[in-house]
Parts: sequence; structure tokens; C-alpha cells
Amino acid sequence: MTLSVGYIGLGAMGGALAQRLAASYKLHVWDMNREAAQRFEALGAIVPASALDLARQCSVILLCLPRSADVRRLIFGPGGLLEGLAPGTIIIDQTSGIPEETREIARQLQIHDVAMLDAPVAGGVAAAQEGRITMMLSGPAAACEKVLPILQVISPTIVRCGERLGDGQAIKAVNNVMNAACRLATLEVVAMGCKLGLSLASMTEAINQSTGRSRISQNALPALVEGRPSSDFALPLMIKDVDQAIALGRQAGAPMPIAGLTRALLQIGANTVGPTARLEDMIDVIASMAGTTLRGSSDASAAVPLGVAPSAAPAQPVIGYVGLGAMGAALVRRLLASSRKVHVFDVRRESVHALEAQGAIAAPDLPSLARACDVIMVCLPTSAIVREVLFGDGGLAEGLSAGKVIVDQTTGDPAETRAIAAELERLGVALVDAPVSGGPGGAEAGTIVTLCGGSPEAFARVKPILEETGPAVVYFGQSGNGHVAKLIKNTLGACNRLITYESVAMAVKIGLKLDQLAAAISKGSGWSQAFERIVPVLRTGGRTATLRLELMVKDLDLATQLAAGCGAPMVIANAVRNTVEAAANELGQDANIDEMSRLFEARAGVKFSEA
Repeated sequence: MTLSVGYIGLGAMGGALAQRLAASYKLHVWDMNREAAQRFEALGAIVPASALDLARQCSVILLCLPRSADVRRLIFGPGGLLEGLAPGTIIIDQTSGIPEETREIARQLQIHDVAMLDAPVAGGVAAAQEGRITMMLSGPAAACEKVLPILQVISPTIVRCGERLGDGQAIKAVNNVMNAACRLATLEVVAMGCKLGLSLASMTEAINQSTGRSRISQNALPALVEGRPSSDFALPLMIKDVDQAIALGRQAGAPMPIAGLTRALLQIGANTVGPTARLEDMIDVIASMAGTTLRGSSDASAAVPLGVAPSAAPAQPVIGYVGLGAMGAALVRRLLASSRKVHVFDVRRESVHALEAQGAIAAPDLPSLARACDVIMVCLPTSAIVREVLFGDGGLAEGLSAGKVIVDQTTGDPAETRAIAAELERLGVALVDAPVSGGPGGAEAGTIVTLCGGSPEAFARVKPILEETGPAVVYFGQSGNGHVAKLIKNTLGACNRLITYESVAMAVKIGLKLDQLAAAISKGSGWSQAFERIVPVLRTGGRTATLRLELMVKDLDLATQLAAGCGAPMVIANAVRNTVEAAANELGQDANIDEMSRLFEARAGVKFSEA
């Protein structure tokens, strides 16, 4: 039997979803905005005189309305759908609604032998128009199977979220709060970077090759660089979605402080712009709060001439490496694999001996290494240690001479790096700061991203060396800017990590399963690299990275100090810094960052191992 299909609610998203159906079904449509409905007549759709008339003519009715309250009013209000619904009708609610309200509506409809499903969507209007939207379908299995062919016309990407009605909407709430929080964290962090003189295009390139990437950084940042919009979503609706997620957490007893800050920033935006505000307007709001602009940012680094090294420089410079921890040692092994001659030094002689066995040349002391090498690379815990290694008793400076280059791969303090660069310049020695993103595993595999600052001439000399450890080398301008870029990347990665922990803990508390979340959000607008790495190991307590909380706190301290110095509020990042510092105090400075999941379990009263 051919099902007669109706669609009510033809706004930006509902209209895109309904248009997918118009080519395959004799579609009946209705909207309070008569013009929106009449546009479908040109596509062959039927436009009844009222929603009640549509209900009399259709056996499957899809709804996409602003709120669950609107759904209730449409069905049960005067002249509502209920008066025309025949027994056996199926209603599919695609509203980003409130699960418990949807369940109550379904209970009342069941009295009349009318079934209800929820199938909210994630992915944006463009994805809906192209048939790439993700639907989160929940409700009775028999009804789901009956309407599956209809939904597959809209998109083949349908995630079954179980038989409990409303779970699709609950997952959509998790997706949307993650989308909003990642969006604002990303905008806050890059606004700070722009205020400090970094190119938005370069930051976008670096972020999207790192653990800081998310659906927002992949879609919104490139659009911003290119001067085009990435969203036409109404800001009040995003506030509503975040409100619903916070309410789910509050009712279940799962605290959501990052979501609360996100909601506050969105409300500031709505109050500032006015009732017609769009989510896209938050770009200007966040930029204004930081005292900068994100639109039309100049890309100074794009104009930097990256010529070959000056003719006076050795064609095959001799390299020295100081600091043979996990990252430094992995980078040395990459250089050795490229047939580079590498002199190495570390106070831990066992680290030196291990690399000596692989072909490195052990330096007896720092001045000897400096005298023997043209390019000296350092990878140390802090900028203070870099200064000591350079200028302390028996330091590198005793063996340095004009024309040499120091490459600082520490995740360091940009201000201290610039001071060190100025002191080296007086010796005729250049400094390039070149911290890396990707971890020791990425260094071993040659997939790291290197973030560089320094003079164009010095950068041109060392760029071929850096490309041998990983082909992605991004230049950000003056000395210290590579460290700024690394702190931006690390801060965003930390924000996305804690957004994931908070949101997933709430989801588990309200009865959602990790597999359901992973399947839906991996294709949704709330996705981040942090989510992708964290959720699969939550049950087992496995590791996603090897990083001590002490070092994460150090990086967040530096980033938030930079923000304070340049007048960027960084609201979400400051809250994340406080949480990570508390975690380090509670779990121990040497605890791995993955151990933070235990704190979020305790605060929400859940066990990820049971989800």
C-alpha cells in the first residue's frame, strides 16, 4: 500500500527535509507561513487549507517545529491534528524537542491508536538538501520499520537509537550542546590568536591537522577565511537547544558547567544583536568581546617569501638535538631515518646511548654540540629550562657562533621565547620556535604538524629539516608565534576534551548508550577529534594520549595568561583551565589526562564501563 505522506513545519531545516520527499511521494505540506507552503506547489506538493485537513489525508505525518510545546499545540490545540488522525497513523517528530514531553504526547496519542516516533537530525541545512543529514530514530520497532523507506529518501544515514521514544531527541540535545560549546571555544581561541597577530588561515590549517579539530573548525573556520557564511541557524533556537540539554542534566543530577557558560555567551549574543540574531552573529560577538575582528583577517604569513637557504649556509647542515624525552627522541629517529647526521645530548645518558645505537653521535657536553652543529634543536619541558640550557653555565651559548640557528620545539612561553630570540640575535644566532602537534606516535609516523615562528630567512633555512619529521609545516610570522599557535591548538584540544566528558556523562546519566552516541555524533555537527578518541575507550579506561595533567595545566596557564595580557576573555578556556588544575590536585600532577574521566563519572554519578 502506498503511504500518503505529510510534512508540517517548512522552516530552513523542515523545508530542506520535506523537499527531499517531494520527488518521491505525493507530498502534503503545511506551514503557518502560507508562502513557505506554496513554494512546494511548484514541486507538485498538495497544500491543504489547514493542518487538520492534512491530518485527514495522510497516514504518515512528519513534523519539524521549533519546540515540543509547538508540537503539543499543533496536535491537541483547537483545530489540531488529533481531530483528523485516523487509527494507525504514524507521526514522526523531527523537532529538536524535549524527550519527556514527546513521551507524554505519545502516551496521549496511543489512546487513539496513533503511533509516534522521533527522528531529529544533525548536520545542517546544506547536508539536509544534499541527502547527507544524520537522523536519530527512536520509538517502537514495528513503526520504525514501516516508515524506514520514507526516511531513507531524506537520507540513508539513519542511526537507530532504540525503542525508548525520545532517545533520538536526547542524543540530538547532546550533539547540539557539544556543537555550541565547541563553536564558542573555537571562536574564543582563534580570536585571541588574531589579536596576537596570527593569521586566521594559518590557525585554521594548524587546528584542522590536530587534536583541536571539530566539525566547527572544519566547516565554520574555512568559511570564515573565505568570507562566506557557514550557518543560517537562528540564535534563539540554539539557546533553546542548549537550555534543553542543561535541563536534561539538571533533572538527572549531572552538572554541566561548560554548557552553562556556553548558554551565557549565546544569551549575550542574542541580547547584543537582537531578536533576529543568527548563530553566525556569534562570530562578531566573540571577536568584539576580545577587541578584535575575525572577518577579513589579513593573512600576513601568506606573503612571507619562503626561499631557499642563503648560499652561505651549508647545503647539508649538521644537526644537534638537545632533550631526548619521548617527543625529542622520536623526532631524532625521524631525522636519522632521513640520513641526517645528528649530534645528541641529554642529562639522561641512557637516552643518549639508546640513540647512539641507532646512529646518532653523542656529544660530551652542550658547548661541544653547539660548536659541531649548524642547526641546534631543543625539546625541553619549559622555556625556563630552554634559557638555562642556552645561557647557563656550560650551556649552548659557550659554543655558538654567528650564522647558527636554534630551533625550539618546546611548548613554551611566547614572551620568554621572544626575549631569548633577542639575546641570541646579539650573538648573530637566529631562533625559530617550532613546537609540534601530534604526540610521539605522530612523530614516529611522520604525521606531526610543526608550528613555526621566527624570521623568514631563518625559517627558510630550517624548513627542509622540519619537513623531514613531518610534511605539514605551518609558518605564523615573528618569533614566539609558533608557541602561540601550539598553545591555541592545545587549549582547543583541552576544551573539546572536557566538553566531551561533560556531555557524555550527562548522556549516560539519562540512560543513553555510548555506542548510540558514537554512531550519531560521529556524523553530526557536535563531532570533535576529542569525542572520536575518547568515547571508544571510556568503557575500558584506555588511553587516548600520553600527557601528564601537570603539563596540560602548564599549557593552559600560558594560554590564559596570553589571553589576559591581550584582553581576550577566553571564558570557556579559563573554566577548562580551572577544572584541569582541580583534576591535577585531586588525581596527582603525574596522572595521565585520560584519568579525568573518573572525575566526570563521580560528579555525574555514572559508570562509563556500564554504558
